[in-house]
Amino acid sequence: MRSTLSLYAMDRPALQAFSKDLRALLMADNRAELANLLELRGALAERLNEAERAIDWFLKPDTNTEAAPLFSSLRRIAKKRALTLSWTSPEASLEGRLRQYDLLREDPQIASRIDKLLNPSRLPWFLVLPGAACGWIDSVGRIELAGLLRPIRASLPPELVAFAEALAEVDGDVIAHDSL
Repeated sequence: MRSTLSLYAMDRPALQAFSKDLRALLMADNRAELANLLELRGALAERLNEAERAIDWFLKPDTNTEAAPLFSSLRRIAKKRALTLSWTSPEASLEGRLRQYDLLREDPQIASRIDKLLNPSRLPWFLVLPGAACGWIDSVGRIELAGLLRPIRASLPPELVAFAEALAEVDGDVIAHDSL
């Protein structure tokens, strides 16, 4: 079963600061401070010491049972610091409609902005999960996309109308994700 797509308001400076701190701690192999940053305690904090370098844990796949809790903590803290859930679609079909609905695909401006919003390479590595539909769009692109969808709303199915309304209501930059 396909997950539902959510929109998160993103505090870009906070996410950039978190990414910078994470990178510095991983490069310095500062395991104690990395554990503090990720709010790890007990056995999970100690797990960081079980690899040659702390970064080795994050080079493993998310599906690795020993690394998965570290990835979960990393994402939880990133969300806590920089993301606010704004809306979740009740329809599991939303991602497919955004990617393939003819009316959206026929307009190059709409298609381009939707493609940005669903491009995982635009997100920090730690927010991309295998097989996830995700990406982000800045405030200007979000406002433009919401504006482009407004005149065609009468021709859109209900899940796309709900998406357009939610997109218009989010403040600032937005992340779309189906697995956070």
